[in-house]
Amino acid sequence: MSATPTLNTEQAQAFKAIKKFLEHPTANTFVLKGYAGTGKTFLMQHLGKWLEEEKHDFRMLAATGRAASVLRGKTGFDTKTVHSEIYNFSKVDGLENAIAKDGGIDKSGQMSMQFLLRVPDENKILYIVDEASMMSGEHSDKDDHFASFGSGVLLDDLFKVADKNKIIFVGDPSQLPPVGQKLSPALDMDWLAKKDRIAISFTLQKIERTDAGNDVLKLASSVRMMGGQYSANRFIKLPAAGLNNVKLHGSVRDMFKVYSEKYRKNGPNKALAIARSNKMVQHINKAMRRDLFGSQYTPLRTGDVLLVTQNNYKVPLTNGDFVSVVSLGQISSRFDLCFQNIRVKALASDIEYDTILSLDALNSEKGALDTDQQKTLMIDFNTRMNAKDIKVNSAEYKRKWKEDDYLNCIRASYGYGVTCHKAQGGEWTDVFLFLDKSMYGMDSDELCKWWYTAITRAKLELNLVIDWWIA
Repeated sequence: MSATPTLNTEQAQAFKAIKKFLEHPTANTFVLKGYAGTGKTFLMQHLGKWLEEEKHDFRMLAATGRAASVLRGKTGFDTKTVHSEIYNFSKVDGLENAIAKDGGIDKSGQMSMQFLLRVPDENKILYIVDEASMMSGEHSDKDDHFASFGSGVLLDDLFKVADKNKIIFVGDPSQLPPVGQKLSPALDMDWLAKKDRIAISFTLQKIERTDAGNDVLKLASSVRMMGGQYSANRFIKLPAAGLNNVKLHGSVRDMFKVYSEKYRKNGPNKALAIARSNKMVQHINKAMRRDLFGSQYTPLRTGDVLLVTQNNYKVPLTNGDFVSVVSLGQISSRFDLCFQNIRVKALASDIEYDTILSLDALNSEKGALDTDQQKTLMIDFNTRMNAKDIKVNSAEYKRKWKEDDYLNCIRASYGYGVTCHKAQGGEWTDVFLFLDKSMYGMDSDELCKWWYTAITRAKLELNLVIDWWIA
């Protein structure tokens, strides 16, 4: 029997610093930084056990559903997304403006679902937030403004709910920042100071998660160090040649063939393709379905793997979760939207759920419904509530909203290939990285963070295609 793992010297120093922080009279934020393999999650598990022994109330949170699932699996502690912890559904706003005189949709009418902040804490609670590099400190510029969350700035809202309670942010400063931002604000001491946060920082640097002869983390470290260096050459190269466990393939076709074989042999929890663009992701998904089912145009099949793209109230599936289709039921339609009853298995937990899938979302480019389609769902729901004399935004209306099969239909894309942002927070044994020259649209520092994030998704083996950007 192997001995129970213990903290290394650096981790023990970090743990001591956290305990001092918890006793500090004014400090309210602790930033635990650490590169891939330094044992951040192990330290969080150790901290959680100590907090339980001390009877100190705490919440394990993560920036995304996928990250929450991973943290839950590694630490054994219940973990929620930050969104589910701090926001509650409040009301539907502008419904009357979205309904045309004939009962259809007025596309010019502004309508949104409002999620407001819950009441700030009164009790003493410590918040531990993993994958904090992904948390936004700016207003979202997403095209879909159908759902409105609090002030629109996630970190500001978390600070407001936490009130006088302390927060520990855990993350890797070399990973991709939130979409559209140049830095990860939750890990940036200057940004936190501007928000009047009194912060303490500790950085783990000793890499523990290494296997003899495995150079994946060695490559990640090289890329990380490149990111901080000025380069006059915009076309920096990825130093991936001649490394153990970093396999270089002669062509995209050759690498895809190996990916398809490994995927079929080892399953979706072991192998994943990561691409730079949504266009390449779609290409991979179509090619995999052609390999698996004979045609990329084959309707949804038992055994298909899907990537959930939106959190759900009715079943505990969140944005970033991978599921496999166990069985298929009837197809139905409402207001020109198509749905299918399905049974899925969450790959992270092996738990099965009966639910309804939006076929419109599945067949869209991003696995999501557009604003007009979401309006349609709400108007259909509202019509059904009116028929039962349930008033808009009443307590009963809100309860039915959380229980409704169609409003809570699963939004998902096929999950054989994903973008780097979608893979963030997860790990796979074998990662197949499909690069293209569009990546040089990023500046050198941003590109290195993209490479680093993608590379560190691989636990054992990284696969690349030989090209002019490989050195």
